[in-house]
Amino acid sequence: MNQEFDPIGFIEGLLQFSPRLGLSERKAAEFIISVLKGNNVAFTVQEFETSVPVARKARLEADGKRIDCLNSSFTGGVIDGKNSIVSSLTPSRLFLEYPNINFNPECPAISLGNFYFAPSVALSKTDLPKILRAKKVKAETVVEPYNYSAWNILVGNAENPNSIIFAHYDSLATGACDNASGASILMHMVLKQPEFLKKNLFVFAANEELSYDKPTYWGHGFRAFEEANLSLMASSKRLIAVDCAGNGKNNFESSERMVYLAFPIKRSGEWMEKILVLCGDLKKEDKVYHSKLDSLKQLNKKSLMEAANLLAKELFKFSF
Repeated sequence: MNQEFDPIGFIEGLLQFSPRLGLSERKAAEFIISVLKGNNVAFTVQEFETSVPVARKARLEADGKRIDCLNSSFTGGVIDGKNSIVSSLTPSRLFLEYPNINFNPECPAISLGNFYFAPSVALSKTDLPKILRAKKVKAETVVEPYNYSAWNILVGNAENPNSIIFAHYDSLATGACDNASGASILMHMVLKQPEFLKKNLFVFAANEELSYDKPTYWGHGFRAFEEANLSLMASSKRLIAVDCAGNGKNNFESSERMVYLAFPIKRSGEWMEKILVLCGDLKKEDKVYHSKLDSLKQLNKKSLMEAANLLAKELFKFSF
């Protein structure tokens, strides 16, 4: 019998641990496991070691006046001057090792769109004019790596799955759409359509947002699963990542760019023909990306269920 499940309530449960990094990510994992246990769903945990940056200090001044900012660096240090002001919508690899002050031109709040292996801070686009007008600009960050054991949570057929479906549950900020929505869609499938568990594997993935992997610092949890389950992924018919869905019209994407952004595994080039990304309105997501604005207001139950139905239709092609 299908279990009762409230997708919005599940997302609210995850949001209480936001931002879901390090210790808070572990608490989010324990929450997911509690839901599985409460519904008598079998699961296994893949544990792997990783690190995320923790900011001890992030300070930005324009002509001696403090400007609100957040750390966006793996290493910390000093940024002297305003010669390197960049849009965080520009691919991070272009400025990966250059100190910078960055902002998201689509988002009114501070948006951690990119991280860098050089001192950097993010500010809001509304405060950017203060920096541009200032004669003297200086920023400083102090960052330490936090080492911990992350948990990928596996539900379903881990022997010979037709499809493997991933959704990361960690977040840089509030992370309702990115990506509590994806975790909620997977949980809906697990509880409401358990028939798919017989021939498919669902992976609630940890440590997607940040790691010290260089240059592709995101997606580490996917690659940890890949390293431990290479033959499983090679033999599956579909590899599906659910990310940033439920905020509008949902669809499957399969371009190289989208796969690189949402599912950067090492062997994506070999398996491109069977990789799909299920996502929602990405232009809408840009306006709240990795910021406190990515709240429940971005989502609606109808869109979440439409995404789940799209996923079910895709899995049905290979499941029965």
